[in-house]
Amino acid sequence: MKIGTLGFPDDQLKKLKKILGLSKRSLVLVNFDQQQLPDLLLLFGTEQLEEQSVAELPDEYRSRLILVSKKRPDDCDLHHIKFPLISSRVIRTLEQFQPLQQPAESTAEPPSEPAPESPPEPADEPASSELIDLDPVEPDADQPKENPFSKYETRIAEVQKQKEENPVLPGDVTYSVLVVDDSHPMQQMLARELEQMEQPVSIDFADNGEEALARVADKHYDFIFLDIMMPGIDGFETCTRMRAMPALKKTPIIMLSSKTSPLDEVKGIMAGSSTYLTKPIEHAEFQKVIRRVSRWISEFKK
Repeated sequence: MKIGTLGFPDDQLKKLKKILGLSKRSLVLVNFDQQQLPDLLLLFGTEQLEEQSVAELPDEYRSRLILVSKKRPDDCDLHHIKFPLISSRVIRTLEQFQPLQQPAESTAEPPSEPAPESPPEPADEPASSELIDLDPVEPDADQPKENPFSKYETRIAEVQKQKEENPVLPGDVTYSVLVVDDSHPMQQMLARELEQMEQPVSIDFADNGEEALARVADKHYDFIFLDIMMPGIDGFETCTRMRAMPALKKTPIIMLSSKTSPLDEVKGIMAGSSTYLTKPIEHAEFQKVIRRVSRWISEFKK
């Protein structure tokens, strides 16, 4: 699909181009031309809504406009991508659309015989791999965000019935957590955050990937915090090896990194991470993620 832009600064335009290259669909940036409209038009900032070129667009094209801003205006009914740009958020929004159907040009002379109908060209297929949400920012309220743990909802409903028949007190649930980070101050900071959870927490630490793999081979963990930059094998390789273990196929793995590159996020997805937190870790952000992860774990443990 052809993606037009209006009002984007050069640095954000370069970032957007890199993000589009991560999609398995054909998403390319083109210059905005009112005579030959792109499949989608991204508007950077609410001030673009006042531009004459936008006001002159056909009414039926309005559904093809996507506003990029920190907050959606209350009186705006356009599709919206929250700023700053996050690769998973941008790709997920754009891949909801199909290419704009351009009107066919009429021929001067009709053919003497009706031409056989050609089969319609297939629409662009969405990427087959599921994009797990890596964005640590709270999703926009008007744009539903895919829950990476939705595939467990059916199982949770089944366990909920069992819980009603055999209630368990909150204090009976204990989480077993592994923190993998070569920084001891970071280990202790994460431990303090985990200790604020309602349920008791048992925490083990590993300083590198090799030690982490040895620990998960000997003990079950409910979820794992995994740093990316470590001596020896890095977090991506460690996560890949963990996912190869049958016991860790569905264990939540939260990757930690000071890097914010969209490529790092995608590499985390490919390695098998469940979600992504950037350093320095902020209290509110951490608690939102840990509540989401622990919600379905607690159901399984009951």
